[in-house]
Order: sequence, then structure tokens, then C-alpha cells
Amino acid sequence: MGDKRPYKPRKPGAGRKPLKLSYDAAAILQEQMEAAVALYTNNSLQTIADILSLNPSRCESY
Repeated sequence: MGDKRPYKPRKPGAGRKPLKLSYDAAAILQEQMEAAVALYTNNSLQTIADILSLNPSRCESY
């Protein structure tokens, strides 16, 4: 068979990186929704998605 490889310990700090402290997903979503509501009175969902750089299917799911 062969010789076993020697044990090599993992480096500390590996894994998922922590989120940025200033990142708030709920606040970003709230801002996008307020902008979409303001635009909704005069525009279609496709136009809103284009203006806000969103995927149109995301607008339709709300």
C-alpha cells in the first residue's frame, strides 16, 4: 500500500469570513422596496427593475 502521510494541522481562522460591520441586508432591501413603491405608481415592473438594476423576477415575487 504505502506509507501514511504525516498529519498536517489546519491553519487557524479558516472558514467563512465574517460579514462587514456596516452591511445590513434588511436596510438595503427596505431602501430598494421604498424606491420600487415610489416608482410603481407610474411604471411597469419591467421599467422599475431596469431603473433599480434588479432582476424582474425578484420584483414579481413580492
